[in-house]
Amino acid sequence: MVKFTRIILSAVSIVFLGATMLCAVENYPVRDIKHIMPWDAGGGTDIVMRAFMSRMEKHLGATIYTVNIVGAKSGLGVQELMNSKPDGYTIGTLTWDSIITVPYFALVPNYDLDRLDFIATVTEPATIIAVHSASPWKTVKDLVEDAKKNPEKIAVSNVGVGGVWHLPVLDLESKAGVKFRHISFPGGGGEQREALLKREVEVACITISGIMPALKSGDARILGVMSEERLPEYPDIPTFKELGYDCVWGSMRVVATPKGVADPIRAKLEEACYKAAHDQDWKDWLVTAGGGGWTWRGSKDTELYLEKVKSEAFALMDALVAQGVLKK
Repeated sequence: MVKFTRIILSAVSIVFLGATMLCAVENYPVRDIKHIMPWDAGGGTDIVMRAFMSRMEKHLGATIYTVNIVGAKSGLGVQELMNSKPDGYTIGTLTWDSIITVPYFALVPNYDLDRLDFIATVTEPATIIAVHSASPWKTVKDLVEDAKKNPEKIAVSNVGVGGVWHLPVLDLESKAGVKFRHISFPGGGGEQREALLKREVEVACITISGIMPALKSGDARILGVMSEERLPEYPDIPTFKELGYDCVWGSMRVVATPKGVADPIRAKLEEACYKAAHDQDWKDWLVTAGGGGWTWRGSKDTELYLEKVKSEAFALMDALVAQGVLKK
């Protein structure tokens, strides 16, 4: 009789637990959602994704608050996302370095992108080369000519060796026959911008959103953009490609959750991302704020896209390691 009673109680508990979980999924979200930003506050990705989250939360009906967890070229913040409870109340942003640099160089133990579910890709910002407004270089040609005369003298900032803003400059070096002095600022675009304003470096390889505050204040200017075509918001700025240097580079901003979030919750998050990304207000903001690179890829397309990018990037980095340009 006691054994039978235990079986009945266990069955009731399972039914109750199942009903509770179903209710939690159907009513999601019922509390605030944490957004992990793996780069410093004030950088390009931080600025853009805070703006995106403010639009996404309107479609979810819940507040999304951002927490900056920085280090290891975004690896520490993304690892925190991987270790978070998969209940839909922790999401995060990943960028190029999160997808490419951190796993390639094994910067963080137990870092495995298979521990995440990708929700959407919402921007693909182009790489730009910016200088201080007081710089003597008015064009890319000016910069390249000076670099040829002064190899390894001109300081160019990035966010880490082998990272998203280091590789484009290595590519330019190869195609222009020059050598720069590479200076890393692991915190992100905010640190790069401040270093340029303080004249700690002479050139920044960065996104427009990262340099935008300095552009608006008149303290910086863009020499060129590493995109296939000129940017609509900056039609007067030439591409490196049209200047004779086939350098096409950029990053991506991806929204993800820890692996194991219930399918209906992930579907709600993807729907909110879709609606936020397609808001005309968001598209307009990207242009005026320099966020650039409006993109939409849902979960399945994002997964395929990232596998392609990772495969191509790893092949390039393997070649650079073989040449002795990078050390792994």
